[in-house]
Amino acid sequence: MPQCSLIVNVYNQAKQLDVLLESALKQTNQDFEIIVADDGSADETEAIVSKWESQLEIRRVWHEDRGFYRTIILNSAAKLASSEYLIFFDGDMILHHRFIEMHLKYAHPQRVMCGWRGSKIRQDIAECIIRKEIEFPTDTAAVLWRGLKGQVIKPFRTTIIENRFLRKLFCKERHHVGGCNFAMHKKNYELCNGMDETILQYGYEDHEIGARLKNNGIEAVGIRNCANTYHLEHGKSDNPGIIDILPRIHSHKYKQCKYGLKQLDEGSTNDMFIQG
Repeated sequence: MPQCSLIVNVYNQAKQLDVLLESALKQTNQDFEIIVADDGSADETEAIVSKWESQLEIRRVWHEDRGFYRTIILNSAAKLASSEYLIFFDGDMILHHRFIEMHLKYAHPQRVMCGWRGSKIRQDIAECIIRKEIEFPTDTAAVLWRGLKGQVIKPFRTTIIENRFLRKLFCKERHHVGGCNFAMHKKNYELCNGMDETILQYGYEDHEIGARLKNNGIEAVGIRNCANTYHLEHGKSDNPGIIDILPRIHSHKYKQCKYGLKQLDEGSTNDMFIQG
């Protein structure tokens, strides 16, 4: 059994996924499996997964494109996971070479660990990386140098800071779940019944599972400047997401969603997002 399962959410991001998987191969800890949670891609994602099968323990779960079904595909991927620790992140990122090492170091049975996006790679540089015109070493000096040249936004986030005093001084954490980079024990994902599959629109589905985890006594703890990533910057989505729902998310006391890993008799549902 691998130490952890990496669950990568993708949608028509084959070239970005190729870059990400290359960074997975450079991890200091290689005891992991990868499950690509494919929300209906129609590009070369399947071929990219096949390309890396000889070098990585990797599988892909896919369903037909019916819109924003991210919550459903993440649950499908989690069900396939063979390890007891799940690390979720988006497919448009490069992983710091100690990303898995740091996530496992700070794993805690009563916490969901939130790494966020880390540094952003300027869009034109990201496109060159995707086209394999340039490489992107993830050592601190190389990233800080790119930051000085304006190619990486907020390059300081590439540094690994473990000293508690320095973390309090320099690391401004947001202690809630961010869907781009978070991790927890599989038993806790199952405890809250996974992602709410009635959320079929972009926006705050990560906050929602975080609220249910909190109701179960699972604390969201930030580990920025530890489990670092580099976001391949791209054009912004036109989808505005769901608005004015955070108070409703954090006011309900449900510990599980009604429709998630399993269908339950009761639990939170997307009804709380409906304006009325």
